[in-house]
Parts: sequence; C-alpha cells; structure tokens
Amino acid sequence: MSKFLRFITRIANLKKKRNFPSVVNYEITSRCNLKCEHCYWHKTLKSTKELSNAEWEKVFLEHRKKGATHAHLTGGEPGLRPNVIRLARDIFKGIGIVSNGTIKIPNDIQTRIFVSIDGPATIHNKIRGVKVFDKVMKNIKDDKRIILTPTLTTTNYKYIDALVKIARNSGVEGITFSTYTSHSKGKDSLLLQGKQLDEAMNSLLKVWKKNKDIVYLTPKIIKILKTKAHYKTCFFLGNDFVSYDATMNIKKPCVIGEDVNCSTCGCIVPIVTHALKLADVRAWFMFDRLFPEKYYKI
Repeated sequence: MSKFLRFITRIANLKKKRNFPSVVNYEITSRCNLKCEHCYWHKTLKSTKELSNAEWEKVFLEHRKKGATHAHLTGGEPGLRPNVIRLARDIFKGIGIVSNGTIKIPNDIQTRIFVSIDGPATIHNKIRGVKVFDKVMKNIKDDKRIILTPTLTTTNYKYIDALVKIARNSGVEGITFSTYTSHSKGKDSLLLQGKQLDEAMNSLLKVWKKNKDIVYLTPKIIKILKTKAHYKTCFFLGNDFVSYDATMNIKKPCVIGEDVNCSTCGCIVPIVTHALKLADVRAWFMFDRLFPEKYYKI
C-alpha cells in the first residue's frame, strides 16, 4: 500500500463509528521488575493478579471477533510474558510493545517495541532506582524494532541532546518523546511547567531540526506537547480505544489510570493522533515510520 493511500485509510479509520474499539491496550502483567519515580502504573495498581496465557488467548480472540484489529501490550513489564506477546502477535493485525528494556524481547517477535530510556547512565539509573542502564543498552543494541521513548520530567529535561546521542549510538530505529503526566491537582515536583517546559520544547525543536532521520517529532507535535491542545478531545476519551488492566478491568479515562490530571497530559500517543486529525502531513510520515506496514497493517 502506498504511503498516501495508507494515510487516507488511517484518517478514515479515525473517523469511523465503531461498536468496539479497533485499538486496545492490554496490561498483560501486573508485575514489574522496576519502580520508576515517574511511573503512572505503580500509582494506579490495584491488584497483583493477572490472567493466565489461556485466558489472554480467549480475550484476544473475543476482541478480534468484535472488531479489535491492533493491540498495544504494556504492564508492568510485558517482557515478563513473552508467550502472551506471541499470542497477541498471531491474533491481531499488528501489535506494539512498551518495555523498560531490561528483558530482551525475543527476536522472533517482529514488531515495534518502545523502550523507555530516560537519560544517560547516572540519570536513567536514578529514575529507575537501580543500575540497569548498561543492561538495557546491551539488550537494545542495533535492534531496528526499537524506538526509544523518554518521558521528560524535571529530573531529566536537560538531557535531551544526550538522549538523542544515545539513540544514534545504540543503533535503534529512532527516538520520540513524551512529557510527564501528573496525577496531582496541585504541585507536582516532576511536572514540567513554565520556563522549564519552554526550555524543554525549545530543545526538542532544535534536536528535531538537526536529527530528523531519527527524532520522531514534528513542530506541530512539539507545540501540542507544550500547549496540551489535545486533551479535551483526546483520542482515549472516544470509542476508538480502550485500555484493560491485567485482570481485564477497564482503565479510565485511559491507560494512565484514574485521577489523572488530563490538563497535564504529555502522552505522545494521543498527541500524534490529534496532529493526524489536524492533517499534519509531517505527523503522518512520522506515524508511518513509527508503525511501518511490515509491523502494523491498517
């Protein structure tokens, strides 16, 4: 399928009314081997239970029958459940995996993998609470399935240049950025605001201009990251998407969980979708690179 036709098809799918979402997020495990300082999942975790492999297979098949075509697999750490990942790969048209990179996703699972690296070794290890940077770098070396996905907070926003260098030197496919989303209605020491947010966005624009081959952003996306113009019409608030935890409870309003302060949202997924709805051509070409047809059929 040509890039143009794929673009038209994607926009049409975004506007189509559905009885069941076409894209589903599954937290396939309620376990994680890290506890990161900015993690939304730990803040909203309610149960340590999780479905068995057979139960996940049944869910995936039922949802595929209802109209789900694509799955995003998160956790916890989805690398702890490789057989569930394989089940999803075999049932859906496409899957995406969000991982902390400490467990290498087996090479037979050919799909897009988003790995959260949040700074050079000292900063990344500080955020993760344990020394895992070197292990992650070894796991992701020259793996073109991988896009690095830092979350910018007050801890690491000054290391944007360093993060781009890490992406280039590691040989992964590229890097994109989110900003931290708060669960607080008051002060949150990790939340980028004011001059810090301005500095981070200016840095993102500069690195994008110099590294367009590996930095998966556009000027419009960077602007939305700053203004949060997307949050009142967020992709996750409609019928296009649903997120389940590891016991199949629906997470509201989105994967980030209850009590989230949506006005602080910096999640790259709804931001890219918002840019697509605004017909940002650069955002489409970025989307096409994030989810190439070989991994993610429309």
